[in-house]
Amino acid sequence: MLQRWINNLRFKILQMRGLTELPVLPSSASSTRTLDEREMYPHLFPNYRPEPVPEITVGSIVLWVLLKLAVLIPAMWFLMERYKWHQYWFASLGILWLLVVYPAFMQYQQFKAHTHILEENALCAKCRHFEETGHFCKILDEHVSIDHTPCGGERWEAKSLGHDNNDETFS
Repeated sequence: MLQRWINNLRFKILQMRGLTELPVLPSSASSTRTLDEREMYPHLFPNYRPEPVPEITVGSIVLWVLLKLAVLIPAMWFLMERYKWHQYWFASLGILWLLVVYPAFMQYQQFKAHTHILEENALCAKCRHFEETGHFCKILDEHVSIDHTPCGGERWEAKSLGHDNNDETFS
């Protein structure tokens, strides 16, 4: 009871000072992110979200496809062998389509729509260090959103229009 009252008092003081909704600014000296006060005491900062993590990425889509296939293929194989349903092989294709391929396709379409919105509205999407398949910055390895720029624009470099030659040999 007393601890809750003290926490509420701390939160009210931080609220009056305007420190409850601070943006995340990673230090430019190191690329690793450390816990700050808002992450160590989440009950004092209920409105704080440290970093926007996308719900759908290409990796998550592939992972769920593989997990579903790992469960469905042995289950269908067992049912085909157990009940002698070999003449109904097309039903197994339909089940694979309905439970694996079509949901993955719809998630990928949703991912592409989110990527398109991000490319239109975010500074990071026009940077050469932006990774489209995971919505993250290659340098800081942090996810990007419309509201969150990991480096704050300090390490922004324009995408090259032609081929990206990293070859430093002179001819």
